[in-house]
Amino acid sequence: MLTVLKRHYSDAIAVGRAWIEGFKAENVPLKLFVATYDRSRGKGGQNVNKVNSKCTLTLYNFSKCSWFPDEIRKQLLDKGFRYYAPSKDALVIQSDETRSREQNRDICVEKLVKEVKKLVFFPGETDMSTKRKWNEIKKRSNEVRLSEKKFKSDKKRSRTVKLDF
Repeated sequence: MLTVLKRHYSDAIAVGRAWIEGFKAENVPLKLFVATYDRSRGKGGQNVNKVNSKCTLTLYNFSKCSWFPDEIRKQLLDKGFRYYAPSKDALVIQSDETRSREQNRDICVEKLVKEVKKLVFFPGETDMSTKRKWNEIKKRSNEVRLSEKKFKSDKKRSRTVKLDF
């Protein structure tokens, strides 16, 4: 049973690692997101007052979204993903950095990719020489600990004096 769980866990890690390596802005399926455009903030005069250039991308039902692998979704939720709105169970990403709707949408996607890659981590495979090295270190430290323990025990035993009456 334990080996089956280990195999499943290592398979999930391999899938997650491969997914993260291939996760790029151009691979994000925009059809899953709802894009809304609003008026931008700040200076800009007539452009800010009349043109809806601020982009908000929303992905509803994030916890059930099959596009994100389970391991990645779990890590994002556990680590406090900044674009996740728990009340809506949605990812909400906004950008109003430029005057162009399309550029702001692209910036939103790039923000998503950057944040996911920053938060998600899968440990690499450990080679046998490294495992052996750490096992030796562990063994050596345990031997040192036991010898120190024995030394302290002997020292305390030598302090006690047996009195025969």
